[in-house]
Amino acid sequence: MKPMLRLLRDDDSLELQLIVTDQHVSDKFGRTIAEVEQEFSVAAAVDMEQEDDRAVSRSRAIGVCMTKMSDVLADLDPDICVLYGDRGEVMATAMAATNLGIPIAHIQGGDISGSIDEQVRHAVTKLSHLHFPSTDESAERILRMGEEPRRVHTVGDNHIDLIVAGEYAGAEAVVEELGIDPEKPVIVVLQHPETTAPAESYGQMVETLAAVAATGHQAVVIHPCSDQGHEGILRAIGEYADQPQFRVRINLDAPLFWGLLRLAGVMVGNSSAGLIETPSLRLPAVNIGRRQEGRLHAENVIHAAHDRDRIGAAIDRALNDRSFRRQVAECAQPYGDGRAGERIVSVLRDLEIDERLMVKRMTY
Repeated sequence: MKPMLRLLRDDDSLELQLIVTDQHVSDKFGRTIAEVEQEFSVAAAVDMEQEDDRAVSRSRAIGVCMTKMSDVLADLDPDICVLYGDRGEVMATAMAATNLGIPIAHIQGGDISGSIDEQVRHAVTKLSHLHFPSTDESAERILRMGEEPRRVHTVGDNHIDLIVAGEYAGAEAVVEELGIDPEKPVIVVLQHPETTAPAESYGQMVETLAAVAATGHQAVVIHPCSDQGHEGILRAIGEYADQPQFRVRINLDAPLFWGLLRLAGVMVGNSSAGLIETPSLRLPAVNIGRRQEGRLHAENVIHAAHDRDRIGAAIDRALNDRSFRRQVAECAQPYGDGRAGERIVSVLRDLEIDERLMVKRMTY
């Protein structure tokens, strides 16, 4: 969101109040608030106090988020609350803003993304007053939910704005930071829990890592998000971390991550990055399991079940099938042209916050 946040920050007619929460303020997940503060002032940080990866702990953490976010929003008193995506902290903040009478602008609504995420995404859509979907297909889903057309603005996906702008680390910086050999294939692994089956996360990650290990190629493995089931994934990573082909990182800041993807031979896992960002970098992606089930994707994506043989076959195709590699090199980017942030700020700058915005009606 950096391009959007920069425009909001630098516009004399607007004031940016940035709130960070969840993994950004968690030592376990790299405390990435430091990355945010490299460029932006943080108005408030909300610690969700999540104890572990049990479902009840995540549910309680989301409740804590809503309680604390209510106080933060009441104190900051914003004219509008801009929220992104489909995570639990987004839902908690949307509930707080709704009860405080603060209008909500929601980015990336209408996507199909599988698991609990999709349910949260659509619930936030119904709480929101303004919608910034990434694609025409997502915009159509929002309209079918009964949202008024005047509230819906298709803008593209913010994830690709900085990639299109070329704001990512160069090859030398990536090689130095991660100790990889750019002359040999690199596999990037980023796998989160499937929130409808968190107890299976350990076994699922073992299948992925076993498939990657069997290739013999160097691999950069990045820790998962904070969703329930993450401890199983971390346990699996720990069992493979000592193998010389693996480089394990808690987190990579966005420019380094995209620079790594530009050097890589394939991305493996179930992160949305495998579907949204990789087309802009002409990178093959192996999407595993249900977490992104049904999500729009380009011709560079291969789907596989949580089975090491199937994952291994998909990786082999991604790296060695010349016909598929040519297909990837020519694939389209269905998530826009890299100007999402610019379009969002243009709408926000001219927004009238009045009864017409606040009072919602179903269209049918």
